Amino acid sequence: MNYDVVLIHPPAVYDFRKQPLFPGPLGPSVEKIQFIKVPIGMICIANYLDRNGLKVIIDNIADRMVAGREFDVEKHIKNLASEIYAIDLHWHHHAQGAIEIARLCKRLHPDSLVVLGGLTATFFHEEIIEKYDFIDAVIRGEGEKALLEFANEFKRTGKVPQTPNVTCRTEAGDICVMPLAEGSRDLDEYEYTRFDLIEPKTSIFNHGGETYGNLVTCRGCIYNCVTCGGSSYNYRKYFGMNKPAVRSPQKIVEDIKSFNAQGITLINLYQDARMGGEIYWRELFAALREERDNLKIDRLSLDIFAPVDEEFARVVSSIGKPVMLYMTPESGDAGVRKIQGRCYSNEEIINTVKVCQKYHIPLTFFFSVGLSGENRETFKATQELWDRLCILDQIGIARHSYGSLAGCMGGPIVGPIILEPGSAAFDDPGKYGYKLLFANLEEYIDALSQPSWHQWLNHETEALSRDGLVELILESVLYSISEREKYGAYDQRQAYEKQTEVNTDRIAVGEVDKIMNIADEAERRSKLKALRETVDSYLRSRSAGRV
Repeated sequence: MNYDVVLIHPPAVYDFRKQPLFPGPLGPSVEKIQFIKVPIGMICIANYLDRNGLKVIIDNIADRMVAGREFDVEKHIKNLASEIYAIDLHWHHHAQGAIEIARLCKRLHPDSLVVLGGLTATFFHEEIIEKYDFIDAVIRGEGEKALLEFANEFKRTGKVPQTPNVTCRTEAGDICVMPLAEGSRDLDEYEYTRFDLIEPKTSIFNHGGETYGNLVTCRGCIYNCVTCGGSSYNYRKYFGMNKPAVRSPQKIVEDIKSFNAQGITLINLYQDARMGGEIYWRELFAALREERDNLKIDRLSLDIFAPVDEEFARVVSSIGKPVMLYMTPESGDAGVRKIQGRCYSNEEIINTVKVCQKYHIPLTFFFSVGLSGENRETFKATQELWDRLCILDQIGIARHSYGSLAGCMGGPIVGPIILEPGSAAFDDPGKYGYKLLFANLEEYIDALSQPSWHQWLNHETEALSRDGLVELILESVLYSISEREKYGAYDQRQAYEKQTEVNTDRIAVGEVDKIMNIADEAERRSKLKALRETVDSYLRSRSAGRV
């Protein structure tokens, strides 16, 4: 079939199947760090184009590459005929993969247009057009209406359109930056449930054999977490959105019914509903409560960006469906948390746990490592808070309220934070206690092309060098493993295997650094491959002889 637009979700690293990689604490395997989940906004864009008469498909190239080591990317794209190839560069992790897929699309289809879009593409839009001549345009900010107008204008003229939100080249070779269109005021004209537009079908948010339906209460944010590329600062400066655009409670109910019709009963509702105001969140949960008999929800996951009070917990529990809350305090140290932009105390976190337990709502927390102001002493506060949360979990009801819904109250330490391009800390790192290591997209691509996770970190802090961050990250993972074993989330065998992986990661970091000093590229690749094989062999042998 010939398409008007093919939306492509790229892998993080295009060559991951050929070059040896060491993902370390970022993922248990190379495949896991390819981030194969299609962004929610891409489904929204595809549906908007489809509803307005364009032939469109989302092609999850990342998932195809992970699923099949022999999958021929070049042959596949050559057989994928389209007037426009639109590649998402939403989060910076995909920088290398997005650029390489774009290069391939233009080589195989020189008469078609190749465009990029997403948060990271929006931030680096001028650099992309200046440095990568195989990319015809960047669609900045919101993509639905901008890409539709761009595609229709290309069909009409056969030239690269200079339409709203577009950055491109003029015929003279100059960079043209078109103004942003007015940002969305609400999200009710969009749809988020068109999984029929995604290929392959195996990539539809499968996790552990289950399918999740992902929805949003709003686009944008009212919070200014300083390292976040989706903060209020970013949306205001780069998207022209001064406040979040919300999706009405009625549309969210319709979304859930649409997912139910596709057999999907696990629903993730992203963005804290309270950002829409008290009237909004009360109407949302009232609508879910009134429709409870018409909705099949085996789990409704909700983000909370700040502590909750008893009234909110009571209203959430009243919908009569299994609910689980997710909160990210980042650190157990209130001072570190405040620098990050999360201005609440540990006691407010503990109170959130208690009111959620009162209304039988499971709650999981996530912490990060590598924050400004953090060092080994402040990290002890995270350990202490984690332990308090786990003790509360032991004496509370969260662990067994909904069976499989329950998890370790302390939640995972999610690993090193990244200064997302477009965040306040990226734009002014010194103000927030950071030192930025990669200032432009080209430097990101070079770093993300390196073999080891520690080379991908894009910052240092005033307290810790990159080596210091690496060591603290590894120590934090070992701590989280011991806590999981202590509170029964891991058995002795699981803890032993994971501790072995971390200790091996520490050795691998040092060995990679030595190998990267070798001048000859062929020798360097050979030694990296041998190191990867040695690490894998060692881990297999330790697993086979486990305690």
